[in-house]
Amino acid sequence: MIDHAGLLALARPRPDAAAKLAATPFPSDHLGDQALHGAILGSPHPHARILAIDTRAARALPGVHAVLTAADIPGTPCYGLRHVDRPVLCADKVRCIGDPVAVVAADTAEQAHAAVAAIRVDYALLAVVDDPLHALEAQAETVHAGGNLLHHLHHAHGDLGAAVAACEHVVEDEYHSPRQMHAYLETEGGIVEHDDDGRLVVRFGCQNPERDRQVIAGILNLPPDRLRVIGTPVGGSYGGKDELTIQPLAALLALKTGRAVRLHLNRGESTDLGVKRHPMRMRLRSGCDADGRLRFIEADILADTGAYATHGPEVLDAAIEHVVGPYAYDAVSLRGRLAYTNNGIAGAFRGFGAVQTQFALERQIDRLAALAGFDPLCFRQRNLAAPDAPGPLGQHVLPFDGPHRALDVLRTHALWTAPHRHADGRYLYGTGLALVHRSDGFGKGGPNAARLVLALAADGKLELRAGFTEMGQNLIGAATRMMADHLHCAEDDVRIVLGDSALTPDSGPTAASRTTSIIHRALRDHGPRWRAALVDAARVDVELPSAARTAAGGLVSEAGHPVLDYPSLARQCATTRPTLVIDLPAEETPSDIPAAHLVFGASAALAQVRVDSWSGQVKVERLVLANALGPVISAEGLLGQMEGGAVMGQGMATIEDLPSPGGRYAARNLDGYFIPTLADAPEIEVLAIENLMADDPAGPRGAGEISVNVAVPAVANAIAHATGLTVTRLPVTPDTVLDHLERQA
Repeated sequence: MIDHAGLLALARPRPDAAAKLAATPFPSDHLGDQALHGAILGSPHPHARILAIDTRAARALPGVHAVLTAADIPGTPCYGLRHVDRPVLCADKVRCIGDPVAVVAADTAEQAHAAVAAIRVDYALLAVVDDPLHALEAQAETVHAGGNLLHHLHHAHGDLGAAVAACEHVVEDEYHSPRQMHAYLETEGGIVEHDDDGRLVVRFGCQNPERDRQVIAGILNLPPDRLRVIGTPVGGSYGGKDELTIQPLAALLALKTGRAVRLHLNRGESTDLGVKRHPMRMRLRSGCDADGRLRFIEADILADTGAYATHGPEVLDAAIEHVVGPYAYDAVSLRGRLAYTNNGIAGAFRGFGAVQTQFALERQIDRLAALAGFDPLCFRQRNLAAPDAPGPLGQHVLPFDGPHRALDVLRTHALWTAPHRHADGRYLYGTGLALVHRSDGFGKGGPNAARLVLALAADGKLELRAGFTEMGQNLIGAATRMMADHLHCAEDDVRIVLGDSALTPDSGPTAASRTTSIIHRALRDHGPRWRAALVDAARVDVELPSAARTAAGGLVSEAGHPVLDYPSLARQCATTRPTLVIDLPAEETPSDIPAAHLVFGASAALAQVRVDSWSGQVKVERLVLANALGPVISAEGLLGQMEGGAVMGQGMATIEDLPSPGGRYAARNLDGYFIPTLADAPEIEVLAIENLMADDPAGPRGAGEISVNVAVPAVANAIAHATGLTVTRLPVTPDTVLDHLERQA
């Protein structure tokens, strides 16, 4: 295990830091010469039919170059991931506030907004569907023609009746998790330009440039090679920029005008149109016997996807798979439903469906432990599934002892061996524990295959080319380190080329903590072939195992003699420089269960909170994260992901919520929707458990999401211990705390 001090000692400056500071930081700041400004006319109504659109006054205004509606789309009018249900521009109906109806390009931003204001749209209002439970009733207004039930699933195994009969203690309750906003530094935006080769160059923050290129090409009715998509460094994503939003609109304007077009949402527009975390209602019933052994779990999950599907079905799949947790049961019965409503749009968000159900599950586990008279950590250890047990849905998974190792580390931690609850005057203190396991990559049937390229560049750099994007997660640093380790070269010999559809292959999405694992597997399995190709190209006679020492610019033997000089080799092979295309197959669980995962990581957390009994305010004072994710590739990357994700989870547990009464968000800016700041951040201790089972084929597990997943239930359990409140709804507000304390007085 590497403790926090050890991780700090291993951390190094990011290799891309200077470039990010020196270059234009955000895509919407990349202004080409004579770029036009775009603006969107969004719906003022959450649900209405479009009767007529009159753009004549807008087209006549000075400086206006284009006013486009759905009738102007030359290709596919809708897009989507699993469900193609989201119109580029609404033609006959709007389904949420901000739904795009028309888009404008003008010489200045002021002229563009004036043209938007001049467009006249006649609407016929429809009943607003703002409750997912009501949405599924027979008399509810339909958001889409096929009905409001977008996705549903059910899984069961074991004899439920016998398992329930064996229980001494049963807990049943309904839990609620909030709608959460990504609140990234830069809202959705970018620019589309024309290059000298006649292509449209799309520069937007994104997580899958090749997928975006294919979809936008279909919308524009252009061959894909007429587009180049560059996934520029983004000012935060957390899943919110994994999907297309306004890129097709900017591309349409650029195609129609023949000019570069900048399109950027302000915070209010982003709140309306950007995706959010799926709010969920989760009814759980679970029980244990007199010896504290879990016997069964039942779950009924209802999620609100809003107006369009986006990643909703996958989010519900993940919620169902993770509601079981890393525990063993005699019987399991799980049901999930996903409803269309007019409550904005829900989509990908760090934690991705699992965090909602893990909050509910870990509350259940704490409550059962208390009823059975067990310490919460010992109760969890008592009920862990074996490392080689089947997965949560009975699927085959890679053997993994992460949950066991993470709890072992926290069992002797000073924060856990101290009292879990005490009072000091007006302040109540509580310590909570949570344990989660988190799937890596995509489940069965997802975009799990990947292509990467190793190449010797003209200047002698060893390039890794991948369609992934750098989003602040230190992917460049991690990839550079893996290249040096696996290829036996110096880090200065390496160049990482990412996220440009003209320069990189289709590597699949930068999502679900998959990029580090993909690169690790590619270099581990194919690195020897690449080194052999370099040696063959250099026409040198060397035993590769003995050529293990590196120096910048080449490889030397153990005796210190030069073996490979990369710049010289690049000049020598100017017309046929070595290139290796690596195609990784989709390694999936052989189970028949759709969307089930093969690989899991694990994390356990301790949270200490201070509750002000006068105001009800909750302050998270300490978080300890014990992460069983295998070898640490990048210490600074791990620390950044763990600390940032934990604070995001703290926000979900204590202050973040975006209600949508009547289909209208209660806040549209960060003065009404509050997120944790540095002043709210607790003391965070990160512990890295470098565990992998023997012959593990997957390698390091992802660190991009798991700290969010574990921080939320740890904080919720800490609040419950401090106050005695049965926490079933997030965030835990001061009013909720005060109401409870007053009832106890």
